Amino acid sequence: MKKKELLVPVGSMEHLPYAIHNGCDAVYLGGKRFGARAYASNFSDEEMIQAIKMCHFYGVKIYVTVNTMVFEREREQFLEYISFLYQNHVDAIIVSDLGLIKDIHSTYPNLEIHVSTQAHTSTLSQIQFLKTLGVTRVVLDRELSLEEINKLPNILEYEVFIHGALCVSFSGECLMSALNEGRSGNRGTCAQYCRMKYRVKQNGKFLDTDGNYLLSTKELNTSSNFSALMNSNITSFKIEGRMKSKEYVGFITKFYRRLMDLEQKVLPSDLYNLQKLFHRDFTNGYLFQNKNIMNFKTSNHIGVKLGTVLEVTRKKIKIRLCEDIHQEDGIKFLPSDKGMIVNYLYNEKGLLVNFIKKNEIAYVDNKIGLQKKEEVYKTIDKLLMNELKHYEEKKIPVVMEVFVSYPTFMIKLFDGKNEVILEEDICEHAKNRVTTKEEIEKQMSRFGSSFFSLQSILISLNDSLFIPVSKMNEIRRRGLALLEERRK
Repeated sequence: MKKKELLVPVGSMEHLPYAIHNGCDAVYLGGKRFGARAYASNFSDEEMIQAIKMCHFYGVKIYVTVNTMVFEREREQFLEYISFLYQNHVDAIIVSDLGLIKDIHSTYPNLEIHVSTQAHTSTLSQIQFLKTLGVTRVVLDRELSLEEINKLPNILEYEVFIHGALCVSFSGECLMSALNEGRSGNRGTCAQYCRMKYRVKQNGKFLDTDGNYLLSTKELNTSSNFSALMNSNITSFKIEGRMKSKEYVGFITKFYRRLMDLEQKVLPSDLYNLQKLFHRDFTNGYLFQNKNIMNFKTSNHIGVKLGTVLEVTRKKIKIRLCEDIHQEDGIKFLPSDKGMIVNYLYNEKGLLVNFIKKNEIAYVDNKIGLQKKEEVYKTIDKLLMNELKHYEEKKIPVVMEVFVSYPTFMIKLFDGKNEVILEEDICEHAKNRVTTKEEIEKQMSRFGSSFFSLQSILISLNDSLFIPVSKMNEIRRRGLALLEERRK
């Protein structure tokens, strides 16, 4: 079975290393023009060039979203931007405007074209048509089930959202924001009308509903069904979230990387941390034929249950905790949906503290004007966010071969694509001490803080020789530096 791709969102240059070093296979991002997330930070042309180089250095593919609908007056500017992306070697562009695909393919036949979910592709006839235009991959509708996807012949590569926000409308078909406010989701400026409060009126009377966010969907989370995805004909597992934090990007990348590589069950601690980072309640969505995708009670991040309000005054809120709380945590009260950062935290004696354990009493300042006793949720875990700011840098595996024959010491380095060969006459006939294979391996394995890690080493040593340690270190450093330049 073909290896699956983990495709991760990147909203800014700051987010990029969190995706790369936590294990993504590819990233998708947008420039300052023609992307369907106009309110993300996005990438300037200079940042785009830098991002392409960084991704390719680490063997990560980069797909650029140019998936807005394009006006005729913008056509020339759009094609100029495609030329810029092509000349700087992006791996693919993500497009939704079918009118421009033929132009792109005829001008740049070697540039991969992925059709965005905004194009609302869900049928075999659509897929067959897209193939005739030169498309190599299609991002399928979120409304399709896995059963329906698996019935599709492998005409193109299939990319499918497996985690993140859902749209209440058919993919790419929502005009609510455009008609009400002139801000079109298909132009990257959706006003998020589906996340607002509504009431239902029938025969002149308002009806009671289980909450007021009547168009707001839950958050997609397919991790509990991941083995089925691994056995599907999906090529690329896509995570939504170019507006999410860099810490979220790092965690969600590492989370799904482990599921893909180890195929183990979801750990309770991971699910708990995921809930603290972002969720609107979870659903495995239409992908697994779950039609319960709505959350009427709130339209934004819920977090995890923190406690219950026992008393409210004009100045203070008294809370019985069911989880630990730290200073600078973010909290939210439901059903009022009021939230704040805990700048000052007081224990039961009224003393300022920076931490209170679960099952104890905590006081916080009532700076949000809370009036009733409500449930309290933690929406930002300060300790978790600090922990996720750190990641282990990805290392590029290298195979090394060492050939030693008086007077020559030769090394060959191979990173899977680039090869470097260096040789120096540094070997001497042994007088007092012979250099062993173990000593050569010890010195040549010291990759230190370089971008590389040693995958394997093969040493060919036939003579009784002495090799100065300083000379071995020098040829190793030179070889790694040259390999780094080759990758760049």
